[in-house]
Amino acid sequence: MRLMILWWAVYSLMVPAAIAKRTLVATSLVTCMENSQLTASSFNVTFNPDDRSLHYSLTMATQIDGNITAEVEVYAYGFRIITQNVDLCEVGWKQFCPLNPGNVQVDSIQYVPQHYANQIPGIAYQVPDIDAYARVRVYNNQSENLACVQAFFSNGKTVSQTGVKWATAVVAGIGLLLSALLSTFGNSTAASHISANTMSLFLYFQSVVVVSMEHVHRVPPIAEAWAENLAWSMGLIRISFMQRIFRWYIESTGGNPSLYLTSRTVSLLTQRSLEYLDYFGLVKRATNVLYGNSNVVIFRGIERLGYSSNIENTSIVATGFTFFILCGYVLAGFIMACKYSIELSIRCGWMRNDRFLTFRQNWKTVLKGSLLRYIYIGFTQMLILSFWEFTKRDSPAVIVIACFFIVLSLGLMLWAAYRTWYFATQSIQMHNNPAAYLYGDEVVLNKYGFFYTMFNARRYWWNIAILSYIFVKAVFIAFAQASGKTQSLVVFIIDLVYFIALIYYKPYLDKPTNIMSIFISTVTLVNSFLFMFFSDLFNQSYTVSAVMGWIFFIMNAAFSLILLLMLLTFIGIIIFSKNPDSKFRPIRDDRTSFQRYNANDGTVNPKVANELMALGDVANDHDENWESHLYDQQMSAKVLDEEKSSMNNENSSSSTDKPTLSEKILRKFSLNRTKSKVERDSNDESNDITRLTPDSDQLSNSPPKKYPGVTHIRQASDSQNGLINSYEQEESFKLNQPDIMEDGKELPPKSISRMPERDISLDSMTNDQDPTQKTDILGSKFI
Repeated sequence: MRLMILWWAVYSLMVPAAIAKRTLVATSLVTCMENSQLTASSFNVTFNPDDRSLHYSLTMATQIDGNITAEVEVYAYGFRIITQNVDLCEVGWKQFCPLNPGNVQVDSIQYVPQHYANQIPGIAYQVPDIDAYARVRVYNNQSENLACVQAFFSNGKTVSQTGVKWATAVVAGIGLLLSALLSTFGNSTAASHISANTMSLFLYFQSVVVVSMEHVHRVPPIAEAWAENLAWSMGLIRISFMQRIFRWYIESTGGNPSLYLTSRTVSLLTQRSLEYLDYFGLVKRATNVLYGNSNVVIFRGIERLGYSSNIENTSIVATGFTFFILCGYVLAGFIMACKYSIELSIRCGWMRNDRFLTFRQNWKTVLKGSLLRYIYIGFTQMLILSFWEFTKRDSPAVIVIACFFIVLSLGLMLWAAYRTWYFATQSIQMHNNPAAYLYGDEVVLNKYGFFYTMFNARRYWWNIAILSYIFVKAVFIAFAQASGKTQSLVVFIIDLVYFIALIYYKPYLDKPTNIMSIFISTVTLVNSFLFMFFSDLFNQSYTVSAVMGWIFFIMNAAFSLILLLMLLTFIGIIIFSKNPDSKFRPIRDDRTSFQRYNANDGTVNPKVANELMALGDVANDHDENWESHLYDQQMSAKVLDEEKSSMNNENSSSSTDKPTLSEKILRKFSLNRTKSKVERDSNDESNDITRLTPDSDQLSNSPPKKYPGVTHIRQASDSQNGLINSYEQEESFKLNQPDIMEDGKELPPKSISRMPERDISLDSMTNDQDPTQKTDILGSKFI
């Protein structure tokens, strides 16, 4: 049964590809010479190789009068594969034999001879985003070149798939959401790793879209189609009803919205069909010159990417802004929903009151930090679209919104950079380490942690370099749309400088993350290098550009798959692990020494956690009074050892000197019930221990002790062992003890006149003893 199901699944996948109809479609016709006497205003041709039928529908204007011949050349990826001279009168095309001046409208079907159809290779019908075109030169009987037209073909297959767009967006979104949750609930090491990987993935996706926004001469179809899969990272997502709203908004605020995707007039259909293959140039080339006319609209750069996403040119900026705001509201709503869901669960008794206490107390700070992280992700998108709007000027209202987003994105990122630098410098001055404040202060960590947790503690400033790198690229992408060569060269230089700096500093938190970031920067640099060829900066033949288009697609598709699989692996490890931090190597900086974890989640006794935290604070602040703290700990350890030794002696003596049965009976019926020697010794030892331990009233009345530079207040232990005041008692004891020289003589008494009060219950002398007689208590000598 399983074999049948598997066979049916494979068959269902293979049948559509097998029965798919092979076709070649041409929807654009442009002139390829100056003063061409033949221009097309509408062109649509479909060739079916199975029955060799050629259905063509065209509208053209001509100035030619007489019989003509055509020289047909077919190119695939820059290679000329077919060259044929055709006499239009011999093939029976009566519409062109002879050709008269005026408008020509043709809608007909012609059957191509078999030997012509066999010249087209079968791979042309299967390769996605095929890069093929036919060039037709028209001659008269005197062999004068009268016209030149060029048509571009497509087989209907493409690598731009909705599934790819959803897969990349969902995986990257889950990674960002998981990193935010982990950082909120305390798993810092796992959160830093997953955050570094997802942020690098987002920046890589955006870099692919940014480089495809360059106003180069011609982007190969396969490269352009792959960039469409990642256009969502820049907010270019088409929703039909939203496009109608944007068109209304542009028009109502004084703009002139474009109607290339909604108009049904012939001229607009012509523009739409010609825009479908938008990589033709108006700039003259050495070997391939293309010219537009009133019916040919040529899109490059940002407009090309917007049209490929089925977004009107005047709605590109509005679409990017709208989705940025919507996603921000979704993020804020999610965090607020988590907070109030936890509160509701606690009130209903479904959750303990001490669960997620840190998040519940600091959820506003967490919300601000998450929104700042989100603005950091959209920083590239906001800058490019806002700057480009100043040159596009869709409407006055959109220009005002662009100004607002520039102030918002630049202002918040500069503020986050300044505050990070400020806290780091203060920490270096106080502790000679930037991690003390950046990771020791929970408010700073929750609010500005997105800015530096991805990097080593000593490289907290690296995000300033990234923001500068993004800003310079955005300026050239937005304002230099008139020159693709300038854009491609400058962007390549910027990527090269960043690549060298990344290798030199290695700023990320560990070696694997640095290696991954270097690989991402390498791929970004290669993409910039390839687009230099697409801009015709080197005046190479189109064959080189076509081959490099396939290199662009294969490299980026494979690298994106590897990054997504790595991210999915990290996500799976974190979700199905009880302790995600244990799955990653410890970060080799001091962040874990200063970072405070949530000890009030129900797994640790709060008072025990406070004592452990106090011990950690003492270790962190060892620069101040470290000798006294060390001596305090040694005295506490000494008292504990004495307690353990006394308990061991008691156990050993009780095991060796057990009373006999007759002694137990006599003691039971004795009126005085005198204590045995073992009990007296035990009481003496316990009194000696009590001599060093303050009573509970003294502990309760003593004020809490504060440590210098530490916000935690030292509290008394639950065990009432008196360790908290052991150091002060020992110092008082030393001050009141007389100093004895080696020859037995006393030194002059110290200036301390106050003697500690004696507890008579601790003395072992009787009433008839001389009060001035020396008494030995725990090896100490009082006079």
